[in-house]
This record gives sequence, structure tokens and C-alpha cells, in this order.
Amino acid sequence: RRVSARRPPIAAVPLPHIGCPGPCPYCPPESSDEDRSLLPDPVAISRAVDRVVDRGAEAGKGRLRPEIAFFGGDFWALPRSLRTAMLDTAEWEVRRGRAQGIRLTLSPRSVLRTPLSEFVARGLTTVEVPVHSMERDVFRRLGSRLSPKLGLEAIGRLNHHRIRSVAHLTPGLPNSTHETAVASAAALSVASPAAVRVHPALVLEGTLLAQIYGYGEWKPMTQREAVLACREILDLVRESGIEVARVGLQPVSDLLRGPEVLAGPWEEDFRGRVEAERMRLLASAALTSAFSLGTRAFTFVVHPREESWLRGLEGSNLRLLKEQFRLDELRVLTSPELSPGEVKAHRGLLAEPPPRLGRHRDGFG
Repeated sequence: RRVSARRPPIAAVPLPHIGCPGPCPYCPPESSDEDRSLLPDPVAISRAVDRVVDRGAEAGKGRLRPEIAFFGGDFWALPRSLRTAMLDTAEWEVRRGRAQGIRLTLSPRSVLRTPLSEFVARGLTTVEVPVHSMERDVFRRLGSRLSPKLGLEAIGRLNHHRIRSVAHLTPGLPNSTHETAVASAAALSVASPAAVRVHPALVLEGTLLAQIYGYGEWKPMTQREAVLACREILDLVRESGIEVARVGLQPVSDLLRGPEVLAGPWEEDFRGRVEAERMRLLASAALTSAFSLGTRAFTFVVHPREESWLRGLEGSNLRLLKEQFRLDELRVLTSPELSPGEVKAHRGLLAEPPPRLGRHRDGFG
């Protein structure tokens, strides 16, 4: 499957976590009146579209038509009257040409209950599905008796209706291991969502995970453990042709109130760290394949979007590779002929990429 790299801008409308029908590590242990006071007004939808349109005009990008995205809580769990009013406003924005579609966040059980055909007629284009894990023990620890297989059924139903699906995986949850997190990604890949978000579990203030962490019954992954797990997960989903939409939760932008991170592998550019680790391994394999005694310099060629990941933070990858292979110099060139994930190593210091680079299935050459 070929995945488009260009996606419409997002007009985001955050929702509180209220009555989510499924295991939600970022829900509060109990709903409160304060949570309900955070319910958005339908007017917020038009304001979100205005912000995207104005931002595009200021940047000289012309008239941007965003996808209206309701993210955070389960849209189907909202009060029916508010849910209808918000869909009416979003549909109106789509029909008058200011937006090009609607994106909803729905739990797997809600996906199986929602009248998808009706929603598609209203302008629904994408559904975000918090699958989290395929391990029953994880669901039980989060207080849910639902089957993890509902996530696969939800993706299947969305594919049947030709709705773009974005699945959320959360490695590192209570009762999970590195092996079960990778196995969950493998099982999800078989269901073929259009894209995947990988969010290592964080302890956020006021959430169910914070309560479990406070009891001393669970310890989140270290940053190194999270990087290794996410790297393997990314390899799995990419081999299946699935787009990686996001790696690492950003509480300020991904959740309504931006709660404080109490513990866990949080980093502002967590994806950059994971991708740099992955590119270092690909580059090491490429050097091993092309290495010969007496060669003291090599030139890497990669896709332009992955140059910074290959170099690593402050050039750390190149320094490590030079030490590992006892090289004097390493140079990085870019070529759009290569697919993302391909790394080619050429002996000597080249001034420009060689013509007709060709393609390798294994991602290095």
C-alpha cells in the first residue's frame, strides 16, 4: 500500500474524557462535574476552522481547507444533544467548502455501534481508534472486561466503509512487557489500519495511570526501554505499508488540559530519538555490507526527510559510526529517489549522489 505523505491541516476541537466505554489510561478514575464543564460549544468548531484559514493566509499558503478533528475523548460518549449539534456544525463547514472532512476519536466499541454510513454522508473521513494493546491482562488491569479483539473488529468495520482509520498503540501499560507490546503491533498490522500512533505510556496527573502508579503497583518504561519497543513497532507497521502518524504523546497538544507528566519516557522530540536509533542501525548494516579493509571514508545517501535522523542529535550517530568502524570521515547526501527508510553507503567522499540509485527491499545497500 502506498501511503500519501501529504495530509490536510487539522482544525482541532479537544474533548474531555467522559464515560469512555473502554480501557482508557488517560481518563480520570472518576468523572466529575468539572469534566463536564469542559464540554466544548459547537461555536468552537467554526473558530478552529477560522484559525487554520487565517494561519494559511498569513503564511501565504492560500486558502487552507482543514479536516475538523474531535480528539481526546470518545465522541460517541458525549451527550446526544451536544454530539448532534457538533456534527451539524462540522457538516455545515464541510458543505460550504471551508473544511474537507471530519475526524472523530471513537473507542473500538463505539466504532462498532456508531452509524458509520450516516456519518460518512455528513462528511466523516477519518476515525482515530485507541486500541492501546491486544493483551487481555492489560485491559483487566485498567478495569475493563472488554475483549482486545474489539480493536481489530473496529478497524475491519472502518475499512469496510472505506473510512481512513488511525489506530493508537500504548506500549508499556501495566501488565504488559516488551514482547507483548511488539506482539500487539504485529496483530494490529494484520488488521491494516491506514496509520498508527505509538504513544508509550506516561503517568499523567489526574489519570487512571497516575492512580495505579501511586499505589506502587506499576513502573513505567525507562526512556531506553521505550525507544527499543517503539523502534521494533515502527519496523513492523512500516513493513505492512502502514503510515506512522505519531510517536510519543504530547500532553499539551494531544489532551484537553495538558496534564503534568509525573513519570514515564516523555521527551519533546521522542520520535526523533526513536527514528535516529533506527537509522543508526540501518546505516551500520549498510556500512557492514559495503566495508572493505583500507577504506577510511564513506558517503551515506538517504531520503531528504531522514537526513537529520541519520545524523542523530548533535551528530551523535555519525560519531558512533565513525568509532565503530574506525573511519576518518562520514558524509551524508540526500536523494528523493530513495524511499524513506533506505540507507545506502558508498566508499569515499562523494560530491553528489550517484545516478540511478536503484531500490533495495531491505532498506539498505
